[in-house]
Amino acid sequence: MNIFKKPLVSIVLASYNHVDFIHQAVQTVLDQTMSDLELLVLDDGSNDGTPDVVAKINDKRLKLIRLIPNRRYHPRNLGIEIARGKYIAFQNSDDIWFPSKLEKQMSWMEKNKQTSVCFTRFEIIDEKGKTLKNSWANKNIAGENRNNDAWLRILFTSGFNFGIASAIVKKDNLKKLSGFNESMVQMSDYDLWVRLAGLGQIHIIDEILMKMRVVKGVNFSRPMKEVYSRSALEYVDILNRYTEWPVNKYLNYVFPEIMPKDNKSINIQYASLAKFAWRLNTPHHNLFADQLMAKLLNNKVVSKEILEYFGADLRREFIKRRGKLRLTNHE
Repeated sequence: MNIFKKPLVSIVLASYNHVDFIHQAVQTVLDQTMSDLELLVLDDGSNDGTPDVVAKINDKRLKLIRLIPNRRYHPRNLGIEIARGKYIAFQNSDDIWFPSKLEKQMSWMEKNKQTSVCFTRFEIIDEKGKTLKNSWANKNIAGENRNNDAWLRILFTSGFNFGIASAIVKKDNLKKLSGFNESMVQMSDYDLWVRLAGLGQIHIIDEILMKMRVVKGVNFSRPMKEVYSRSALEYVDILNRYTEWPVNKYLNYVFPEIMPKDNKSINIQYASLAKFAWRLNTPHHNLFADQLMAKLLNNKVVSKEILEYFGADLRREFIKRRGKLRLTNHE
């Protein structure tokens, strides 16, 4: 391998305490039928010997970076910074790729330049490699391909699991978006997919080309109280992406039935989006709508504009709904 030649694809693998799985995860990347790649393993302070396993794998395309202590750095963003490839793919330290995964994805990406992120189908397995059918991770797996307006709508209303280890992305787009949101723990990949949908098309190769592992009682996204709390707050931040570049320019196409036809003002569109979120009536949609409406009403110029359009009932509804927000565990 010519170390001065840039690879077509850089694979960013963030690892932490997966000593039983890391060798297989790494090897399935190195065994790809498409060999024009580099693999960056960023170990986030493992204390179980995970990086030592990686260090013993002899392949010039592999680079191990030991990060100490845990959580001081954001491994994936650091990987994006040092990656040399035109495209970036993500692998998890306990997941498995099929040999033709990258080749099939790169064939699609090179032929369909409008695609900003390409996923594959995946199988969910347990710690022993056995297929799981009814785990928490099986819920909300992305369905059939659709246009980006439809993707953005579903990502706003209910959400999908695309599987980060199935994703391949144009590096230039990751740079434009400044990578992952480093304040997020549960949903930083979901947040990235929403923003990438504002830059190009989402596509899923309709073939199982990887296995996602769920280890009972271990996975960081497994259902538990603190996961729900973090996810709800992070979901609010993701919903706010719909009021920011590059997503906000598509509101008329994503929500055609709620956007006014007689007024193109972005403030009227935002107020319409908040009213739509109220109707969805989930804790995160209610909090998003409350924050957005409060911001609009707190600006004298904007407040006058939206109240002239929607009427004074809009302020009364805001006050009423704010009084019903559940912010504590007390009834």
